[in-house]
Formats: sequence, structure tokens, C-alpha cells
Amino acid sequence: MSSDDERRRGRGCVRWRNFRIASPGGEWEFRQAEFLASNFKKEERLMKNQHAMHSIWTTNNFRRSVIGMAVAAAWMGSAYAQSVSADGASDSGSATTTTLPTVTVTSKPDVDATTEGSGSYGAQAATIAGKVPQALNEIPNSVSVITRQRMDDQNMATLEDAMQYATGVESVSYGDTAYYSARGYQLGIEFDGISVMQGIQYMPQLDLAFYDRIEIFRGPAGVTDGVGNPGGTVNMVRKRPLDTFHIDTETQVSSFGGVRQVVDVTGPLNQDGTLRGRAVIVGADEHQSIDRYRTKEAGFYGILEYDIDPRTTVSLSAAHQVNPDSGLDFGVGGMKDGLRLPTSYSQNFSPDWNYNRNILDEVNLDLTHRFENGWKSTTTVLYRYYSTDSLYAFPFGATGADPYNQLYLGEAQRDTYSWFGADTNISGPVHVFGRDHTLTFGASYSQLNASEEFGSALLGTYDVLNPNDIPRPDIPYSAESYSAYRYEQGAVYGQARIKITDPLSVTLGGREVWFQETSESGIGEPWSVDTRLNGKFIPYAGLVYDILPNLSAYVSYSAVFEPQTGTTVGGQGIQPASGKQYEAGFKGTFLNGRLNATVAAFRIDNDHYEISDPVNLGYYLDAGQVRSQGWEAEVNGEPLPGWNVYAGYTLLNLDYTSGASAEAAGQGAGLEEPQNQFKLFTTYRFQQGAMRGWSVGGGMYAQSATSRLSTIYEQGGYAIFNAQVGYQFNKHVNATLSLNNIFNREYYARTPGTYFGQFGDLRNAMLTVRTDF
Repeated sequence: MSSDDERRRGRGCVRWRNFRIASPGGEWEFRQAEFLASNFKKEERLMKNQHAMHSIWTTNNFRRSVIGMAVAAAWMGSAYAQSVSADGASDSGSATTTTLPTVTVTSKPDVDATTEGSGSYGAQAATIAGKVPQALNEIPNSVSVITRQRMDDQNMATLEDAMQYATGVESVSYGDTAYYSARGYQLGIEFDGISVMQGIQYMPQLDLAFYDRIEIFRGPAGVTDGVGNPGGTVNMVRKRPLDTFHIDTETQVSSFGGVRQVVDVTGPLNQDGTLRGRAVIVGADEHQSIDRYRTKEAGFYGILEYDIDPRTTVSLSAAHQVNPDSGLDFGVGGMKDGLRLPTSYSQNFSPDWNYNRNILDEVNLDLTHRFENGWKSTTTVLYRYYSTDSLYAFPFGATGADPYNQLYLGEAQRDTYSWFGADTNISGPVHVFGRDHTLTFGASYSQLNASEEFGSALLGTYDVLNPNDIPRPDIPYSAESYSAYRYEQGAVYGQARIKITDPLSVTLGGREVWFQETSESGIGEPWSVDTRLNGKFIPYAGLVYDILPNLSAYVSYSAVFEPQTGTTVGGQGIQPASGKQYEAGFKGTFLNGRLNATVAAFRIDNDHYEISDPVNLGYYLDAGQVRSQGWEAEVNGEPLPGWNVYAGYTLLNLDYTSGASAEAAGQGAGLEEPQNQFKLFTTYRFQQGAMRGWSVGGGMYAQSATSRLSTIYEQGGYAIFNAQVGYQFNKHVNATLSLNNIFNREYYARTPGTYFGQFGDLRNAMLTVRTDF
């Protein structure tokens, strides 16, 4: 058995076993599909505790009958049977020989969205579209899943790493965080299905070592997420405890001088396996492509899961992570003529005393009950806390003819954010008019409390090539800069997946939303209500038609409604963004489900969408009506044993169609969004011969030109190529050497404006050693 097979045995794959059962005419031979994922083991425990099943197994006559064996096979999984003699040969002593036809009996287990242990880049299901696991080809929208295997193979440690290789997603670096968008609009975020407000843009996230998968829903997902972010939603799904003991480690060393260590331990904590646990520890000390920029990390994630009874499971998890950065650099802006300031691409334009310290805490409690009639209820409560403390200086623009002598601005910042979220839902089948349908109902509540303190000072003019000449300032926090605000959002929602005919299903849903924003303009000042929404219904409709058993076509309609909290420089608020999305596409699964392929076309019309004011910092503009349209294609999976592949392409066009202010129109629509994106990553693990144990892989990221502030500052189109080679020493230890940006392409990860502009990583190597016991 290969090391990959060994890894999958306890991680959610299938192992075949042969059985022989005596019968009056010989033996019946069964081939059982043994599901080894933790969820199947739970179902096995559940079934073994049912008196009816016990009675079946203890009735000898029923056990020996063909019907009895068929029912038993249906319980065990996919099976077949054929007649053989007691010694395994056919009965040759009789005048005639009767060969029984092959009998196929199938049972369909619950859809499972877990990706850990699958060994594949392709997922079969996701929870982001309806709170419960749903097969991807049944979802009438574009949904991508970054599996645990792909995170490992591509050495993804941060959400920014993952979004860089997510179809249709644009990831723009900003210091030690990033801004994420899809289809021209910002993304929202969920944590295990709990939607939080302002939880992703420019926000650090927990290490990806804590997660099983990342689900991305492109386009508004208003039924289950917030008020319908037009760009889409990211759902980060935590790792769960396994039923079998495992200890995994990951050790990385990079050519930049960084080191990273992960230890992941999981398994049962009592004899009957009803109590399970998992702990993941991460430590890192990493240097970046930019000189003198250093990031550190210390993180812990722990989870306990307990089966109260065979149908009820409760889990409690907690995470803590600290990320102190030094030498943090925001880059330098472009020159007045739009050209790049001639410097090294590893140049740090900030002093060594720049620092930023982030602290993240998260607690998650959920309770799941599986009813006898197939219905399932889930209640989840989330608390998340983030604090940041930083002091930094950055060049603010040239003061004279010499572009290297620039005015430096110093800033001090101290912010805290706390999120509380709760969601309860129930989902299950109903049998009406001779067909099975699925209903989901739920309610959710989300609250964000934030406080922000800020101070700034002009530090003088300095040479950008010698930023350590800048003395560390003492910047006080001014009372005028203090602000605090609270966002609250409640909703009830429902969704029905209705089977009209065998090949045709319709999904109908909606979400009724309440929203309120209150704020405190100064310490001790009274809180005031700034925005209130007393109920808004957001509808959704989709249709899926199965052209073939493995190929479906779909269309969907989604409404967009998003309260906006920004104000113009004149003090006017901006109306809520509203609009609609139309989407149509095809989804296919090939090679017995090992390979997934999707293609989709979309159009979003959105009114009153707010964008940042490029001239007046901290203020916004009404962009009028914006149209986003284009198409996407994605392929992922394991088409051959050992060969994994992911590829995604996006074409996006953004235009102001009416009502845009002159300032917004002057910026151009979606300038930081490339019109074309192509992303690819693939690996092949040799299964036999002299190369057995070796693996090779590679990938690329390519995009067309982007710009900021109309077309003054532009980053031309570019492509980055990566490669890797690995070796499996034995079933427990493997090593991989990755080479990133192998052609040393120089480019901006963030296109500069009059200030801020970040270089992308130059050529670098990373050695990763993983163990699995």
C-alpha cells in the first residue's frame, strides 16, 4: 500500500474489503466499501445502536436469505454479489451450471464536505450555499473549494496565500494584510458558516494550519450570508478531531531566512471514541523579500468533540495567535509622471522601528442533532477578538525635484474589534408528490464592536534609500481621533431545493434582514444611531437541469442589498447599495467523480456602490451604477492516481453605466481588478517504477494590467511561475523543495498611487519536511 493510501485510511476515503457468507447454494461474496472518515464512523456507531438493525442481524433465516443479505449490503455501502462454490470454484459436478447475475445494491451516505485525507484538489461538496453539506453540482452558483491537500502542496499559510490562487479572486497586499475582491466587489467572510461584518478586508486571519478547507462563493450569497455582498463570500472551515490517532508535523525553511513549525495531534480521548480532541501548534520566524521586514507568529488551536448520544454531538474550540512584525513596509508611491522610482525591488523604504503587533482570539461552540427522520439541526456560537498596536512611518511624496527626497508621515494606531455571532438552523428532506425535496430554515445574529485610536505627525523630509535616518517619534493619540462603533445584524432565512422532475430541480430562498449602526464620536460622548434598517427581504432563485448524470446546466438570480456607512467629504451619507446578479453555467464531474469542471457567465448591476475617495482620505464617493460582467472557468481534481490539478480563468469587465460622480468616473471602474486572470497548480506523484516515491509539480499566476488613479500608475500584465520536487522517504516522512517565481519576475503586488506601493516576492526557495504518524 502506498504512503498516500496509508494517509487516507483514517482521513475520509474508501477502502474495499471482501466478505463471504454461507448460503444453501454455496457462498455469497461481497465487496464492501468501508468508509473511514470520522462522520461515517459516527453513522456506524449510530446504526449499531438501533434495535431494528440488531434484530435483522440476529435472525438466522433472514441472514441467510438473499433479501437479508441485500439489505445488509445496502447498510454496509456499495456492494455486489455472485454465486461461487465453497472452495471458490463453480459447481462442475451437476448436469447444469447456473451463474447468478451480478446484483448491485447501493446506499447513499450523507454528503460530506470534509477534504482532509482525500488527497485531492477536488471537493465533492460545500456548506457555504445552504448551511449544510451540498453537492457542488447541485448549487446553481459558482463555488470553489481550496482543499487541505492543495493548501499543503502549495505551502499556504495565510488567507492571502490561498486567495492568490482562488479562481476569480483578486488579492491586493497592504502591509501585513490584504484586500480581497471578486467580480469587482469586496468579499465578505464566514467562520464555519457564521457571517461576520468587516471581518476580512485589511484584517489578519488565523493560520491556515487550523483549517480543513476554504470555500468561496462568488456573487451575492444573501440567503445565508449577511445582506448580500455582491462580490461573494469566503467560508473558513476548521479542522475537526479524527476518530483515529494521528500526529503530523511540518517543518519549513525558506531562502529568505525564515523558519516555520507546525505540530498537529488528534484522536479519541476515551475508549469508545465518543470524546475526541485535536490540538494544532504553529510557530514561525520569517523574513520577507523586502529587506529588514520580519514577521513572527505563535498560534494554538484546540478542539474537543463529544457525542452526547449517538445522534447528538457538541464541540468546543478555541484559538489564540500573536503576530508581531518589525520593519513593516508600505512601499513608496510612483513618480509624478507615473514611472516607478528606480530602486531595488527588495528596497525597504521604512525605518527599522516600524512595528505592528496583532492578537487574535476565537472561541466556537456548536451543537448538532440528527433526527431519526433524516432532519438535522445545528446551533453555532462564535466569539472573535482582534487587537492591533502599531507605529510606522512611510514616504508621503516628493517635496521637490529630487524624487528620492520625500516627506515622511508617522502614524500610531491602536484598534480593537470584537465579533459575536450566532446561527441556528434545521434542514432535512420532505417527500411530496412522489419526490424528495430539501428544506432549510434558520435565524442568525451578528454584532461587531470596534474602537479605534489614531495619531499622526509629519516627520520631515528624508532620503527614501536611508529611512533609518528617521528618529523614532513619540506620537500621542488625540482625543479627536478616537471613535467607536457597533454594527448589529439579525436575520431569518429559508431555502427550498425542490425536485420538479428527475433531471430538474429548483432552489428558492430568501433572507429577511435587520441592521443597525451606532457610534460614539469621542470618549464619554453619547452613542447615536447612524444607520437603521427595519427589515429588508433579499430573494434568491436558481434552477439546475441534469443534461447527463454527470453534467448539469444552471441559471440563478440573486438580489443585492448592502447598507453603507461611509460619508462624502461634504458629510452626506451614501444610499444603500442595491442591485441584482444573473448567472448561468455548466458543471460536470468526470472520471467517476475524480475531476470537477465548471464554466459560468455572470452580470451584476449595482446602484450607489461606495468607493474610497482618492483625494480626501477617510471619505467615500457614490459610484452611481456599476456593471460587472464576465465569465469564469475552473477545473480541479485527481484525474489519475497521483496526479492532482487545479486551473482557473476569469474574464472581468467593469464599467460605470450611469450616475457616477465626476471623481469616481475619473478613477475608472475596477482599475485594480485585472481584466484577465489565469491560475494553475499541479502535482504528480509517481506510483511505480524507478521514480516511485518522487513527485514533481508546478504552477503559474498570470494577470493583465492593473492601475490606480486612472491610468497614471500602471502595473503591466505579468506571469509568475513556480516549480517543486518532492520525495517520499517512507510512509511517514516526505520532503518537498519549492522554487517560487523561478524567472525572478519583478512586479508590484500593490500598484502604487501617489504613495503606497508594494513589490512582489522575488525568486525564493522553500524546503518543507512533513511527517505523519
